[in-house]
Parts: sequence; structure tokens; C-alpha cells
Amino acid sequence: MKRNLWLLIVFPAVMLIILWFVITSPNHTPVWKGREIALKYGCFNCHGFEGYGNVKNPGYRYSEVPSWQGETAMMFILNEEELKEWILYGKPRRLKDVNYGGVIKMPAYENIISENELKNLISYLKAVMGLIKIDNDTAKAGYEVAKKSGCFGCHGPYGMGGMPNKGSFKGYIPGWDGEDFKLLVENEDELKEWILYGEINRLEKNIIAGKFLRRQVVKMPAYKDILSKDEINYLVSYIRWLRGGKI
Repeated sequence: MKRNLWLLIVFPAVMLIILWFVITSPNHTPVWKGREIALKYGCFNCHGFEGYGNVKNPGYRYSEVPSWQGETAMMFILNEEELKEWILYGKPRRLKDVNYGGVIKMPAYENIISENELKNLISYLKAVMGLIKIDNDTAKAGYEVAKKSGCFGCHGPYGMGGMPNKGSFKGYIPGWDGEDFKLLVENEDELKEWILYGEINRLEKNIIAGKFLRRQVVKMPAYKDILSKDEINYLVSYIRWLRGGKI
């Protein structure tokens, strides 16, 4: 009898702990993981914080190690395959005979980085370099709305992997393309509600979700007095495109 009573008490408690662990476990996007890999392998040492450059390279043709931002990457990379070759071999085959000079040389990671790490790193670099092509005009307009509204500062480049956020449910701001988004936003109306008012009423009323939303350091701003109805619709279209047509 005592044994059965013990099982009735302990088993549900253990299951709740396991469930809580599963729910709160980080579910990072490839772009987030790629940034961590760039940090792990010292990429920012030469390319500057977040790849913004400004690292001098004496004797180099362009005076500084190339940044990953703006149009700089386009000078050296034609496509994703060349980006992969830069990482693996230190230079793409197309430029193997070109001597740029400089005391700082791009290292080759062919025998260092794993296949999965390479895949995630490329996802991150494509995002920060602007190599992701948006093949939908409405989604393109939404991307521009997100860019001018500062969305990518918190939700990551292209909205594909958010930044850390102390006190939040999982410790970071969710990207728009990951699994976390599905746990937070049930439909398009809720997404618009979050953009307009900085919150979703359903989550605010939930005891657990509301607690985390109130205590997190970085809070979602309200754009109801900033963005027009058309801009909101464009932004939603971009997020839908990013998620493969679904919200």
C-alpha cells in the first residue's frame, strides 16, 4: 500500500520535471547555432565583432580583413559553394592564384569543422552577408519593413535567430523561422496582435507564460502607432515566406 502511494506521488512529480525540461530546453535555429560556431572557431577575431570588420591587415590589398556586412562579401563570394570553399580551404578555387597580400591569412577548416557545424555556419553567414534571396515581392517589402523597424536587432539577421534575453522562458528572443515560434503564435491574428501591441492576450493571461513575459529584460515593443496597416501586412507576409508559407 505504501509502495503504491509512493509511486502515485513520485511518478507524476518525475514526469512533470521531465516535461518541464523538454519544454524549456533551447531549440536554437541554424543561424543561432552558426553564430556560436563562428565564435567557437575564432571567426570574429579577424572579421570583427559580428563580422562588422574594421580589423587592420598590414600589407593587404584592401587594408582591412573583409567584413561580412554590406556589399563587401560580394567582392569575394559569388555563391554558396564559394562560401563553403572559403571556410574549408581558406580560398575558393576560382581565386586560388590570386595573392591579396596581408599578414593575416584566412585559415582552412577542412580538417577541423564538422559537416553539421559547416552547414549551420553557412546558414549564419548567408544571413549576415545578405545572400538569402527573397523570391516574393510582398515578402521583400516585409523584409524592408522589418529592417527599418529594428526587428533584426532582436530576432537576428533575417529574423532567423534571436539574441539572448535574460529572464525569458528559454533565455533568448525567438527567431521567426524556428520551432519556438509555433509554441508562441497560433495564427496570423495573434502575430498581428503581437506586432501591434507588443503582447498576445492569450499568453499574458496564462499564469506561467505571463510571468516570464513580465520578467524578461527585453520586451517586445508595440508598433501600432508606428507601422501602417499595409506595412503590418507586408511584415506578416515576410514571416510567412520565411516559414515556408505557414504561420
